[in-house]
Amino acid sequence: MIARSFAIICLFLALKITANASATPTATEYKYPLKVSAAGKHLSDQNDASFLVIADVAWQLLRKLDYPNAVEYLDIRKSQSFNTVLIHVLPALPTQKNFHKVAPFEINNEITKPNKAYFDYLEKVIGAAKERGLLIGLVVSRKSWNMLFESQGEASCRSYGEFIGKRFSKYANIFWIVSEEENQKAFVSKTLTESLRANSENQLIASLSTCTPPDSLDQNHTDLKVFIPDSTVTDSEYAALATWQKNIGRSIKSPFLIANSEFPIADQSTLIRKQAYESLLSSAAGFCHMSTIKNFNPTWKVNIIRDGGEYMVRFSKILQGIPWDLIQPDPEIKLVQDTTQTSEITVATISNHRMAILYIPTAREFNLDLTQLTGNEFRAVWYSPRTGRRWTGGEFKRSELAAIIPPDKQADWDWILLVGTKN
Repeated sequence: MIARSFAIICLFLALKITANASATPTATEYKYPLKVSAAGKHLSDQNDASFLVIADVAWQLLRKLDYPNAVEYLDIRKSQSFNTVLIHVLPALPTQKNFHKVAPFEINNEITKPNKAYFDYLEKVIGAAKERGLLIGLVVSRKSWNMLFESQGEASCRSYGEFIGKRFSKYANIFWIVSEEENQKAFVSKTLTESLRANSENQLIASLSTCTPPDSLDQNHTDLKVFIPDSTVTDSEYAALATWQKNIGRSIKSPFLIANSEFPIADQSTLIRKQAYESLLSSAAGFCHMSTIKNFNPTWKVNIIRDGGEYMVRFSKILQGIPWDLIQPDPEIKLVQDTTQTSEITVATISNHRMAILYIPTAREFNLDLTQLTGNEFRAVWYSPRTGRRWTGGEFKRSELAAIIPPDKQADWDWILLVGTKN
């Protein structure tokens, strides 16, 4: 791993990133099912290739889309570099059905009596994703069904979990997601998790928490954690979310994903990029994109090309040549010297301190203390998350403060800066 990282850094900082890009498997080349990496904070495939999760939330796909439209959705998201889609197995409410007006259970929502036709359609969608090399996260329970699951009891929950596990575990391109909500009776998530694990072919099991930070950091019986923050509607709420997001990497030992919150503003692109890169620099396993597309309203085909998902193409491209799986938040490193900028710029390093990656939310000049890194001479590279363009950022010696000046000073532009040793 370290040898691979040195090679990547040298190639990248010498501006030969294209020579390395082929080392990363494409979506169709990963060998599923995924597993937790040896380091414990990311996911990898069965060949130990690191898997950067770029997920989209598609909660109501089964309820709102027929098969041709579901395939069109999958094709669009794949073209935008998404490799993972999260789908609710059950409709939004117990009174609802799928697109074909078929209910998930045969009689009065008895969860021990699944309706074959309903799950046949889900299997068809999973098969389409498999053909495209896409990973599907199946959310097997959801908050709106909690009362029904709880009222039918532990044995019924176990029966439902066993059915889902046996029916779909033959698909290697899936992983399970079990809701863990604050007021949910503990036996629901526990029983579903146990029954899925007992009836699956090594698929990952994730927990999902719709939370106001910092909930749900104390559960350890799942492989992956997916956090869906409550929508933030004020600057102070967003600031609290951003602080929590920066700190979570030091609070949780298992792999995790954080979805972007939905913001009641016309242009969410800046905040989506900010949450994506700050998640990764907090050592997340990737990023989970959430927008109004999840509801598949009549305008979804228009909105899907401008909902912020288009920036995931650049997110994927920028990270392709970086040892992102070695990135770790490092509060002891005081790389940025301007005290007024320190809290706004997110800084992470790779484990040997030979490389730092910074996310700068708005263009500004600042200084770096390179004595905080390992090495005597350094090169810098700039990336624009907005456009995907790349610039050389100069060369610096360890003994001097490095004056950092973005290649374009438009105040509302955000930037990625890589600084690594030459030798």
